[in-house]
Amino acid sequence: MHTIRRLNLGEAALYRKVRLEALRESPEAFATSYESALERSEESWIAQADGSSQGDDRATFLVMGDQPIGLAGLYRDGNDPSAGELIQMWISPDHRGSAAAAELLEHVFTWAAECGMRTIRAEVTEGNTRALRFYEKHGFRQTDGLLVKAVG
Repeated sequence: MHTIRRLNLGEAALYRKVRLEALRESPEAFATSYESALERSEESWIAQADGSSQGDDRATFLVMGDQPIGLAGLYRDGNDPSAGELIQMWISPDHRGSAAAAELLEHVFTWAAECGMRTIRAEVTEGNTRALRFYEKHGFRQTDGLLVKAVG
């Protein structure tokens, strides 16, 4: 069992480190590029990290080992408060195939349900069949080009 926790207020540097590693290691999995993320201001990293460390509209979770080995972010849909969008999910290559990703996803599901979300949507970049299979294994179904999972 892995330790999974929400990002804490003031952990922008930690969030930036893990997010950049995810973008560098798995560029095909994200809409954002490593290069564009490097150009972000310190203030934008702080705003994103601190904004997802409290409240019930968005959250970033870390899977912790000696260092963070994964992350996931869920943001409430501004147009549909009963829905959340899984905006990022990544597990370091050394821990893929372990229970870390499933535990992280279950943690996200629990938090979303506790915050009144009934569905979670995710997008998978074209050709990322491993991610697609993972999400489908955990209850997501393809609907209108998105993956959708009922929670709560």
